[in-house]
Amino acid sequence: MSPDAQDRQTTVKQGEREELLEAMLVDATELTFTPRGDPDPRLVQLARLLGRQMARETFTAQNKHDDKRGSSGS
Repeated sequence: MSPDAQDRQTTVKQGEREELLEAMLVDATELTFTPRGDPDPRLVQLARLLGRQMARETFTAQNKHDDKRGSSGS
């Protein structure tokens, strides 16, 4: 496993891990894509979880980039 993958793996918070596990229940019915209107709530939950994770990673990467540049204030 690469160091980047290890960093990303440790950024998942306990609550998010539980949400993801709930969305992946084995005995639940199969996820289905519906044509507009009534999406599977588990897909919505997964999309939100992945969106939060992506936003957090992007924010961290931007801050690291700014720190390396030496924030000059402009």
